[in-house]
Amino acid sequence: MKAKIAIVVIAASLVAAAPVRAAAVSEATWDLIVPTTLIPSTLALPTPLAAPLPAVLEVLTVEPPAPLPAQMGLTPRLPSLQRNYRPGKAFFEANLIIMLGLNVADYVSTREALKYPGLTETNPLMKPFVNSPAAFAAIKFGTTALSYVSMKFLFKRNRTMAWIMTTATNALLSYVVANNYRQIQMAKAR
Repeated sequence: MKAKIAIVVIAASLVAAAPVRAAAVSEATWDLIVPTTLIPSTLALPTPLAAPLPAVLEVLTVEPPAPLPAQMGLTPRLPSLQRNYRPGKAFFEANLIIMLGLNVADYVSTREALKYPGLTETNPLMKPFVNSPAAFAAIKFGTTALSYVSMKFLFKRNRTMAWIMTTATNALLSYVVANNYRQIQMAKAR
């Protein structure tokens, strides 16, 4: 194996050196004369350089490095995925976090919208609770927590249905929050 590597290295160096030697010879034989009105130079060029001597190649052998002493009691191994790894679980968790954020935005935007005259809660189930900030926050927190836990439970049973439900919930909450902020902007413009 070492002999094959040495042969390849020698052959590669000879192939790489061949164009350089040919270019040096071809440059010495070509003269380009350009007619000009400039005064001719009296500079004398030195004698041409001697041809380069063939290089002696020394093949170095590489010995495998000595093993490093173990710093920790752990043996190195390739990382492996957990057995219960489910692709898409991280995206579902992100979808749940978005749902939590949208519920917070709904609470904040509803409280802000109720400060303007003429704006009321349109959800008949939440209408009795919006006048009290503590009751409204408690109901909103409870429904959000219940939604979060039920979606996680549903994801264990039926992933497709959980994806559909969280996506639909996020779409509905996005519409509600956007509508709240639109109503606030219209109330400010009056």
